[in-house]
Amino acid sequence: MKKSIIAAAIAVAVAAPAANAGVTNYGKVHVSIDHYDAWYMPDAQWEVNSRASRIGLKGTEDLGNGLSVTWKAETTYDFADGGAWGSGRNAYIGLAGDWGTFLYGIHDTPYKMSYYAAGIEMMGDTAIDFGDSGYLDLSPVRASNAIAYVSPNMNGLTIAAAIVPGEGNNFDNGTGLADAVSVSAMYSNNGLKMAAGYEDLGDDDTKFLVTAGYTMNNVTVAGLYQDYEDDKTILLSAGVAMGNNNLVLKWGQTDYGKDNTVYGGNDHTVWGLGAEHKLSKRSSAYAAYGNASTDESGYDDTTIFSVGMIHNF
Repeated sequence: MKKSIIAAAIAVAVAAPAANAGVTNYGKVHVSIDHYDAWYMPDAQWEVNSRASRIGLKGTEDLGNGLSVTWKAETTYDFADGGAWGSGRNAYIGLAGDWGTFLYGIHDTPYKMSYYAAGIEMMGDTAIDFGDSGYLDLSPVRASNAIAYVSPNMNGLTIAAAIVPGEGNNFDNGTGLADAVSVSAMYSNNGLKMAAGYEDLGDDDTKFLVTAGYTMNNVTVAGLYQDYEDDKTILLSAGVAMGNNNLVLKWGQTDYGKDNTVYGGNDHTVWGLGAEHKLSKRSSAYAAYGNASTDESGYDDTTIFSVGMIHNF
């Protein structure tokens, strides 16, 4: 009896990898120790934060004739506060072939893809991520219910487009198939990266961006301009690689237009300095300092000092 049970267990163990041969487990653990000193806090404080840590599954199935099914299921996991599962990340199913990829589900809009395409977010998800301060008018969207197409790489050029139904609740409470529209073009070749994106989320919520980055030897520079309704944003980043080390400097500013109902007529500025060290191919450690300020009266600067570790698996 025991031999039968052991034999059955071995058979299951051998069969399971074959049955799941097209499935890849992956993720990222990113946790930092941060010191915040902000105008809205009664006192400066220390925090431990999980920064976009994630766990995911993805896979493909070959259907023959150059066609395959592709899918992904990814979610955040809080390694600092113990939250088992956080907000959903990209999760979709689709078809892929020589003609490109068609997918639907939860996915970064093409506009968000273009935002990152030229490398503007050096040391992204850390304390000097441009979106972390909350001072800039940035709104990359990961859209639920997205229906998207991404072209193949055509001599360095990739085109992406997506439509999103409002389902009666979003995008002017739309009930159509394309209540939100997002498109982008991205190019990469010989160290040069460029992208442009446009997005219309309804209710006059439209935005346009252009971005470019260039790497020469060990130096990378990138810039981005965004026009979001009447708000104008400029971002600049520079990185210098030295062996297993990388130094990063970032600066960004949003000129909030006079029609902005909250910050109309004010400039908000952020800058950050960071250093990261590769511990291995999959692990790294870093330190970063960020500052956010505004010319709006009554608001002092917000500063953050952060040290963290990242492991990819």
